[in-house]
Amino acid sequence: MKLIFLIAIIIFNLDVQAQNLKDDPVQNFEKLWSEFNLRYANFKLKSVNWQNIYSQYRPQITKSTTSNELFDVSCHMLQQLSDGHVNLSGLTNLGVRRCSTPYSYEIIDEFGSLEKIIPLIKNTLVNQNFSALSKINGMGLIRCAVSEDYGYLIINQFEGFAIGEVKKSMRKALEQFEDKKGVIIDVRLNGGGYDKIAYEIASRFVDKKRLGHYKQTRIKGTQNFTSRQSWYLKPKGKIQFTKPIIILTSDWSASATEIFALAMRELPYVTIVGNQTEGIFSDMFEFKLPNGWKASLSHQKYFSSKMVNYEGKGIEPDFKILNYKIDTSDRVLLKAIEILDNN
Repeated sequence: MKLIFLIAIIIFNLDVQAQNLKDDPVQNFEKLWSEFNLRYANFKLKSVNWQNIYSQYRPQITKSTTSNELFDVSCHMLQQLSDGHVNLSGLTNLGVRRCSTPYSYEIIDEFGSLEKIIPLIKNTLVNQNFSALSKINGMGLIRCAVSEDYGYLIINQFEGFAIGEVKKSMRKALEQFEDKKGVIIDVRLNGGGYDKIAYEIASRFVDKKRLGHYKQTRIKGTQNFTSRQSWYLKPKGKIQFTKPIIILTSDWSASATEIFALAMRELPYVTIVGNQTEGIFSDMFEFKLPNGWKASLSHQKYFSSKMVNYEGKGIEPDFKILNYKIDTSDRVLLKAIEILDNN
């Protein structure tokens, strides 16, 4: 019995030591900084010296730093990157906390929330003799409306549905758009999702195989990147719409939505109207700290077909038009209709 009791004490002490090691604030800070040091793709582009950042923030962490204090310091450090794909979340001694980019969005600042712009869109569609918006996928993430001359398609995210559902939804939409003179694709409320979904939708509007974009991934622990990976737009499905297309964007349009815009602007009959996109293209590399906190970073570079990197800048529209909360009509949507009318 004494031997069993002794073994139990040893195991308990080892568990306590392991847990203490996992919760060590210094170890967790070092892990966080190190993962970014080894993998983050855009230090140079953002003019950030990560070693200098370490020198600034590491002295603020000691063995006695609380988890909440550690979170504060870590969050302030990560915000120096001003990157919407850089996130940190976890349980601290003061509860669950989340850290993300500190910048604001013009569309949110103006309207307070994305939901408040939806009535403006609907009213403008009705006033321009479009049908009521109808769901063309089960969750209503993709909706469409038609007028005598034009089609309108609003896509609120590039995730939440399988490829098969995308194909079915786009077939429904294009059957309604087939005889129209132009189509408006609204991704102003779309914060992103998956590149493959964005390309699957884009494929229904392609006249022929075209280069959409390039991407490269940083090789861990080096300043080198993988060779360029080429993504191509290819016509898919029984119907493709290749008449004039207007894409509506905002500064909320991000990630896979920007990749959608980046690829679609390769088509000679596409025009972008609205605001510049957010400027976050990379996939999110996710990892955990020893204490269980979750973090993500940008480990890739994306380029247009002309090798332009829009990270941190976003894609500029061909026509910059903004809405304001005092508006009674959707200025951006009206501009799109005006462009189509003049084609």
